[in-house]
Amino acid sequence: MILGDKAVTALFKYLNDKIESIGIKKGRIFKYEIPEKLAIGDYIAINHLPFVYSDAINEGVVNLNIHCPKTSSNLPNTKKLSDYSEKILSLFGDGTYLGGCYFDFYSISRPTRDGDNTYYVNMKFNVTYNNLKE
Repeated sequence: MILGDKAVTALFKYLNDKIESIGIKKGRIFKYEIPEKLAIGDYIAINHLPFVYSDAINEGVVNLNIHCPKTSSNLPNTKKLSDYSEKILSLFGDGTYLGGCYFDFYSISRPTRDGDNTYYVNMKFNVTYNNLKE
């Protein structure tokens, strides 16, 4: 399995196990693509950027995009986006170990309009696989 996909899968499983802590509805966290019929309402989409492979350390970035429908005045629902972000961040410490790799929070974007009548914030996590034998 490609390491990026392993990392996405690990984060997907972890967040689904913590879904009550996040406050998002069950079945609203997706890997890569969002089924069209489910794109209404709040949801989280997880994907990855290219991973760099080496003998000792493999590294990459996993994106976690939190989507919320725009408000009636076509603005981002910053309260909901911020609430979800804070709850997700509270689930991570320094070097959270999931699925054989370490996740370290890296950055969060400002709310950005998407084509499905939502705004999203993008949270980035640096992911590291240590291939050194202990």
